[in-house]
Amino acid sequence: MEKRYDVVIIGAGFAGLAAGLSLKKNGFKTVILEARNRVGGRTETKWLEDGTQIDLGGQWLGPTQDRMYELAAQYDVPTFPSQLFGKGQYHYLDDVHDQEPEEMLELFEVIDELADQVNLDYPHKSPNIANQDRMTLASWLNLQTKDEEVAGFVGRMLAGGLLASDAGEVSLFQMLYYIKAGNGVQSLLGAKGGAQQDRIVGGPQAIAEKMADDYGSVFFEQIVKGVSKNEEGYLVETRVGELYLTTQVLIAVPPTVVNSKITFTPELPVWKKKTLQSILPGSASKYHAVYEQPFWRESGLSGQRNMSEGLIIESLDNSLVDQKKGILTFFVYGIDSIQLSKLSEEEQKARLIEELVKLYGEQARNPEHFITQDWNEEPFTNGCFSGHFTPGGFIKYGEFLQSNVEGIHFAGTETATIWNGYFEGAVRSGEREAQKIMMKKEVKLV
Repeated sequence: MEKRYDVVIIGAGFAGLAAGLSLKKNGFKTVILEARNRVGGRTETKWLEDGTQIDLGGQWLGPTQDRMYELAAQYDVPTFPSQLFGKGQYHYLDDVHDQEPEEMLELFEVIDELADQVNLDYPHKSPNIANQDRMTLASWLNLQTKDEEVAGFVGRMLAGGLLASDAGEVSLFQMLYYIKAGNGVQSLLGAKGGAQQDRIVGGPQAIAEKMADDYGSVFFEQIVKGVSKNEEGYLVETRVGELYLTTQVLIAVPPTVVNSKITFTPELPVWKKKTLQSILPGSASKYHAVYEQPFWRESGLSGQRNMSEGLIIESLDNSLVDQKKGILTFFVYGIDSIQLSKLSEEEQKARLIEELVKLYGEQARNPEHFITQDWNEEPFTNGCFSGHFTPGGFIKYGEFLQSNVEGIHFAGTETATIWNGYFEGAVRSGEREAQKIMMKKEVKLV
């Protein structure tokens, strides 16, 4: 016998939780079905035996991410500033510098000017989309500068650091859209005053857990295998045979997971199916090297580094306030992330430790802990940080990003127009779709 709800929400990340709370507040009977045994989606907190917090996924908040700060305050989850001792460093031209190449900064200004022209609500109506969405970021950069290292460095910092992809696989327009949604290049790349300004005690998962407690009806290890339409509405079926009858379905999982896990009867219309199929996940591997103390500060360094070459694109001081341990967190993106995944964890560690030694000296060789999180291997994520269109995708499918198919709604950070790709965007997308449902007539089943 099926269980009956006004709305069935698939996914207990920030989009699903935000939608559930909005609907519950307005008197709807809803349930959230979560495939994992935890909430939070693309964030997860690991605790070492000594209580050290390790953020395996997304971890930062920054100015204008208002809904996330409001949720942190609402649930009494403290935030704290990212650790910014000393100076950051940039590795290019076979040397170490205290700032980016001047030509890189000039390119950032040009990119910001182009991003300002993007229409976030109606991307297909943006001027120059016809050219910008057919051109990759890499090809555009190569037209802007004769310096191959500068072009490659900008591509690594933007396509890699923001979309966890290679500059040759994302369109210029996709990059501009993301940058516009995040208030510009410096906002997205920056720490103080930027997207990496603050961290959360317990990680973003701590907020997600409080949201779930407040909501109350999250069913775990419920892998949805099918959504079928019938005379009463929609029947949602899980792999363990649970059935949920509803008039509205809100899908709040990454597009790649929708494509690979859920069968629709009847099939989604071509325009929506193709939209979902054209959004590819990023490829991100996140690593943490934990030391007895943050030794790099002795040399006046912040731990923030960006590299024009090598596996590691960026590193940062991820140590905690008032704790002695030093934590270097660093990332490998795009094709390098995929190539590393072919190696064993020990082989990966050996190669990455050698790069850390080149960057930070022999003190980096023997961390107390070395923690790997490859989001490519997460079956209910299939990659991080978020999804992006293939080149040409915005031209064909951008207008359908937020479109529902009758009673089937789609939320998630990929659909957000503000802070696309971030938890902020996820929360706003869930609340947006909840509002759409609340505006409908005769949607209540029970």
